[in-house]
Amino acid sequence: MKVLAYLFLFHCCFAFTESRATGLTFYTEHFPPYSYVENGSEELKGISVEIVNEILKRTKFSHSVRLLPWNRAYELTLTHKNACLFSTGRTADREPLFKWISPFTEVSMVLFSQKINPIKINNLEELEHYRIGGYLGDAAANYLMDHNISIENVTNNFFNIKKLEKGRIDLWATGELAGLQIAQKAGYANLHKTYTLMTLPGGIACNRQTDDILIARMQDELKTLYDEGFIAQVYQRYMPELTVPSY
Repeated sequence: MKVLAYLFLFHCCFAFTESRATGLTFYTEHFPPYSYVENGSEELKGISVEIVNEILKRTKFSHSVRLLPWNRAYELTLTHKNACLFSTGRTADREPLFKWISPFTEVSMVLFSQKINPIKINNLEELEHYRIGGYLGDAAANYLMDHNISIENVTNNFFNIKKLEKGRIDLWATGELAGLQIAQKAGYANLHKTYTLMTLPGGIACNRQTDDILIARMQDELKTLYDEGFIAQVYQRYMPELTVPSY
């Protein structure tokens, strides 16, 4: 009888959790190698995409995934219950704004200059002498603005490649790997890493009204993926030279 009672309680709790997860919406951006759509395809790929898909496969939560510009996705996540955003850098100012499932990314935020005209930076104070391009709402851009450093933000990170190429900006603030892949896709091979701003852990950021039970379920599944070696396997497939984040 105890076994039957336990099974009944388990199924009731599972059904209760499932009902709370109705209509989860996950947003992401074009941020290779973590999330991206290849030319001629509508299929989302990337390190973060595979991890999030596996978490949702295991939880069986009802959900949808949408690719949007970062700033739009960020605002929707802030203002809509059951909305989540990945891969979101877990900065001090963002920490209280969301509920988190992390870590599964670790991104170096850097400044790029032109390889043919490299710039040497020793500290943030020296940046006041340069024109810096950033991506609206991005952690690198926010970091500089938090340090009272002027930055020209755009709504599409690809625009910064053209601005750097044409000399309209001196430096580009962005994620290191994303910047390299965006430049490669644009056919631009003239990037020089000038300065590392910070290394930022990240994962899924969910709206504060999202139920704690759902957050805990997804966090538990993420830990299981680490324990099973799934996270390491995903990194190995996409970019073996990347260090797998520590749980």
